[in-house]
Amino acid sequence: MPLARPLLTFWVGRAARQSFPSIGVEGVEVATQAEAWAAISGSAARSEAELVATFAPAARVAPADLSQPDPRVATLVPESLARRHGVVPMRADGRTIWLATADPLDFDAEQAIGFVTSRTVMLELAGPAALADFHDAIYDPGRVVSRMIDHLAASPHDGVVEDAPPPQEPDRDPALEAPIAKLIDALLGDAVRDGASDIHVEPVAGGVAVRYRIDGVLKEVMKLPDSTGPALVRRIKVVARLDVTNSMRPQDGRMAVRVDNQSVDLRVSTLPVARRGEKIVIRILDKRHLKADLNSLGLAKHEEQLLARILGHREGLVLVTGPTGSGKTTTLYAALNQLRTGKINITTVEDPVEYDIPDIAQIQVNEAQGLTFASALRSVLRQDPDVVLVGEIRDRETAEIAVQASMTGHLVLSTLHTNDAPSAAVRMRDMGVDSFKLGSTLIGIIAQRLVRKLCEECAAPADASTLPDDCKPPAGRVAAPRVAVGCKACRETGYRGRMPIMEVLLVDQTVGRLIEAGESPKAIASVARRGGMRTLWESGLDRVWDGRTSLDEVQRALGERHDEPIEGVIAAPEPVPVPVPTIQPATPPAPPAADATGGLRVLVVDDDPQMRRFVRMVLEREKYEVIEAADGLEALEVLDAMRPDLVLLDLDMPRLDGMATLEEIRDRPETATLPVILLTARTEDEGDALDKGASDFLAKPLQPKTLAARVRAVLRRSQL
Repeated sequence: MPLARPLLTFWVGRAARQSFPSIGVEGVEVATQAEAWAAISGSAARSEAELVATFAPAARVAPADLSQPDPRVATLVPESLARRHGVVPMRADGRTIWLATADPLDFDAEQAIGFVTSRTVMLELAGPAALADFHDAIYDPGRVVSRMIDHLAASPHDGVVEDAPPPQEPDRDPALEAPIAKLIDALLGDAVRDGASDIHVEPVAGGVAVRYRIDGVLKEVMKLPDSTGPALVRRIKVVARLDVTNSMRPQDGRMAVRVDNQSVDLRVSTLPVARRGEKIVIRILDKRHLKADLNSLGLAKHEEQLLARILGHREGLVLVTGPTGSGKTTTLYAALNQLRTGKINITTVEDPVEYDIPDIAQIQVNEAQGLTFASALRSVLRQDPDVVLVGEIRDRETAEIAVQASMTGHLVLSTLHTNDAPSAAVRMRDMGVDSFKLGSTLIGIIAQRLVRKLCEECAAPADASTLPDDCKPPAGRVAAPRVAVGCKACRETGYRGRMPIMEVLLVDQTVGRLIEAGESPKAIASVARRGGMRTLWESGLDRVWDGRTSLDEVQRALGERHDEPIEGVIAAPEPVPVPVPTIQPATPPAPPAADATGGLRVLVVDDDPQMRRFVRMVLEREKYEVIEAADGLEALEVLDAMRPDLVLLDLDMPRLDGMATLEEIRDRPETATLPVILLTARTEDEGDALDKGASDFLAKPLQPKTLAARVRAVLRRSQL
């Protein structure tokens, strides 16, 4: 069989003899350029790219940079002509066109293309296999997409978009649209099976990169040619019901896909990228990954007990903090599932609603329609909820309503973006929430991160003595650390799945007073740690010593360690009792001892213990002695036992309400002149209260400065 043109017999043969003397090329029989290159590549054990670098000087041409082709130049050279001569147009100006070729002595190609383009032809060297790929990328992207589908091993059971429009739409390229639709189905199915949480489709230099986020880490799975990018973006926007005509504005949409007969919800976000097109991120919301309860999160026993204690309250504010993607929503959903007994009313306000939870009213925020977090939360509080989940506290208005709701008999759960638990109180204070209210309403703050779990198939034991000094287990703590290795089961990463590490701050009276006083996060953390709180690093090390994750992974998630170990905090945490969330009847307080400082005595009557605590905190700062009563009957019992200087009386209470209690106080000769301030959220009752003998009237929510000023004014008038 004759040699392919002069390629092998002339310059390639000469270059091969000079570079590889042991190769005999004269007798090699080939029919095409590709066979000629393959013959030498096999004999010399060199890749095509290495042969290009070797042969280019012999041919006196430059190597072609195939990473920087200009797709617009393809319009100058017809596809049939480019394929016949095996060239790829790279770039051009008004006088010259540069072509990549595997045969720089093909004068027929030089003359034909020069005639068609009316330009001087300059040749650059590239291998025939690389040229074939670029032919498809420039002239037939559908063939490239088909190869990508084959690479993903697409099957009839791959992800099929539910309720999707037909692949072929008006003004679309039918040759490309059908393969793109199949590619999207294959990508979605492949990502769901791999356990990916997100799919990133991003235009980059030289193509469109497709990456999966698996266990929190991005991994590139393929790179598509530039020409397929617009078709891919357009198809995704069509099935997500987005505006395909507007590529300059970010858009959000939803769609669903069926994988292995399981429906999976997808959230789609588009974003314009300067000079490159649009980036798309698809969030995969697979209900199979939703944890049913707190026990399934993989927490340490100590953390489970603290969370159970926090959720045992029937009112107050619970915050879960951490950056985006740290599992805050998953933790809150697990908490809701644990609270969901059918005997309480649970309502959520979210943006967006990621998972549908049975027996829970979930509200989707829609700012375009005026339904913000704040406005939705106001409406929710009129729906008699017991537990309210606020997806995120973003502004002062939402923060104040959430705090007020937690002060009026509701358990409020929400998220916040801070680095650790103590900083959450400062962040709320920076939003404008009063420190007094925070200290009296916060019952728990949870900071968390996600770390990857070691693959059980390949993780190898490690010696605990090799750990850094500040990461070694304390005396008496049995440790069995392991390191990541990598195998087929974990895709050679060494990790499979993720779990949370937590910093749980239980807000007791001591921590509450620090928050009320506006102390720094460092001061709050110092006191909380001595009370048994573990930092994120200590929680992560606990899992390292158990062999559930590696020290490298904890460092990746948290960075360098900044906290100082406290002896005994990790080694032997004290068990935390889990109370049964029952409502105990109020009991009359014992008569207090006479005030040695001569301070005035105030009786606070309110059925809400959080409100009583708040008022007590404000008044004790003003050096008043405070007595508490839970309702009107209990208040009358206190009045029989002692004589306060002032009564703060809530209007709405069980057994005996504020109006009836006020009438009874005025009917008794010994208390007829006793100053009484009525508290209520209904301002329309002010006239009736004053008519019945109230000394003053305060509308809820109470402001600390206003409350203190009104009390001083009423006491001053009573002493005239």
